[in-house]
Amino acid sequence: MKPIKISLLIAFIPGLVQAVNWSDGPLMVRSQAPVKSLVLSPMFRPAYYQPGGPQIDAAFYAASIYAIDTDYVMDYYTIEYRLGMLWSPSQRWQFGWSIASRTTNDAHLDQLTLSFHKLFGIDQNGRDQVPKHRSYLSIPKADFEVADFSGESIGRQYELSIGRSLYNRHRHNLSTTVVLAYEDDDNPRSGGGWDGSVQLDYQYAWGDSVAYLMGAMAYTDGDTLFGFELETSSWHWGLGFRHQLAPRHQLLLEYNAADGILHNLGQFKSSVHEINAGYRYHYRQLALEGVIIENFKYPDNSADVALVAKLRYQF
Repeated sequence: MKPIKISLLIAFIPGLVQAVNWSDGPLMVRSQAPVKSLVLSPMFRPAYYQPGGPQIDAAFYAASIYAIDTDYVMDYYTIEYRLGMLWSPSQRWQFGWSIASRTTNDAHLDQLTLSFHKLFGIDQNGRDQVPKHRSYLSIPKADFEVADFSGESIGRQYELSIGRSLYNRHRHNLSTTVVLAYEDDDNPRSGGGWDGSVQLDYQYAWGDSVAYLMGAMAYTDGDTLFGFELETSSWHWGLGFRHQLAPRHQLLLEYNAADGILHNLGQFKSSVHEINAGYRYHYRQLALEGVIIENFKYPDNSADVALVAKLRYQF
């Protein structure tokens, strides 16, 4: 009888090592860079699927765009509201959908950004020389200039995803996800509105910590953005770390990078690099997440700073 009990315990060890709470997993937040946010931009997705009822989430993004280059001046805010669902009927499959609405409403982040730069000795890049909370976009090469456009819509995105677990053994998990998205006509790009991506997600779990990796290829049917030709495909990659501080508290740190997709417009030809620093609190069927997205390396092709608040509920 004793050998049978030992065998059963060994058989269940992989499940015990894996995510013990439905809300475990990466942050699943979207890039807020001026260009990447207007096409489908892959994000970290779960490598381990825990079967259960549907998960509904509502997210609010507030981003401050301040990009100064010889080819353009961008100084405005973006707001994104996103509602989504994930459902894992088994450890093999995961299905999801989301809808997002994006506007240029005033996010009141200028003073926070100025104070942050001053505190850490980061150059203001001229931000302290212009009025706060302005909406201004100028691209001389395209003979394009617009001001005072706060509150305008910059499109809705509709997204479907199908994920499949490829490997699930002890501390290692690997999954693949295919995503299809559609951008409506308010998006300031021309050409088709369809985007797609395929990606791999891997995680390695030990103790109270998890490390994970992501690699993806994204495609866009759009032709131009701001009057400049869009690259039809782009690579995305990243690495992340999650640590369980206490039964209900987690800290997460993620690094995301993506190819530039506007090769004829200043720093937008360079790769986008973003850091996501997040905190998660979960209790029974509820999870609350707060995230700050900060750019680095090429400051004038991504958002200065973005804040994300997300509420998730497990049915």
